Amino acid sequence: MYTAFIVGTAGSGKSFLTSILANRLKIFEIDVATMNLDPGVLRLPYAPDMDVREYIDINEIMTEYELGPNGGLVAAVDLITSQSAEILEEIKVRSPDILLIDTPGQMELFAFRPTGVIAANQFGGEKCVLVNLMDANLCRNPYGLINSIVLALSVQMRFFYPQLNLISKSDLIEESQLEDLQNWIEDSFAFEDAINATITGEKRELALRLHQTIDELQVFAETFPVSAKTNFNIDNLYGKLQVIWQGGEDFQVEDRVIR
Repeated sequence: MYTAFIVGTAGSGKSFLTSILANRLKIFEIDVATMNLDPGVLRLPYAPDMDVREYIDINEIMTEYELGPNGGLVAAVDLITSQSAEILEEIKVRSPDILLIDTPGQMELFAFRPTGVIAANQFGGEKCVLVNLMDANLCRNPYGLINSIVLALSVQMRFFYPQLNLISKSDLIEESQLEDLQNWIEDSFAFEDAINATITGEKRELALRLHQTIDELQVFAETFPVSAKTNFNIDNLYGKLQVIWQGGEDFQVEDRVIR
């Protein structure tokens, strides 16, 4: 089984991307399953095959421990690992070829608490990828992009799994902005020039130092834009996942080959 955890800041489009990617794989008759790992979500754009809300009731937790919405959500997420045996059994019974795991809307609840790393180790298996969403609205200028890169690198350091960074919702920014964004991602010197041209004072010095450090380390995961709304780069995303999961080998479905 191959697993992808979809992570990212609130509103970056994790659930929608999970839905679109799952539907895309089903077109090719690939056995894909989805898991919702957010105990506090009210509505989803897909019907999850596995749902943590079946094991954890956030309203009961809030009542029992006299917690508010935020405290209840933290407690609910922390309780996920207490249900790991049941969740793992459900995964084993379903046994998909690919499992897409939609993580909590508030990124910090999964990425920066012990529960997230434990859950990733328990549910991810040996072939696990982190798909980290960076909201295009936050990346449309050099200062916003460097902030998003630092956050993505923090996620990478937390899990140390193979990781792809997606500039999500790329359809929401102008074509010229998207071209600039792609140029900054691909050309370190162009990004540095853009930082110098658009940022001043201490912010510029900090942005330059962060950019230079990350560039020198050569550890930042591959980054590219996508749009779940327009299907832009969705096939490319699956191709990148295949490279990580299978070393670039074509996915076998019975007697057919998915390229």
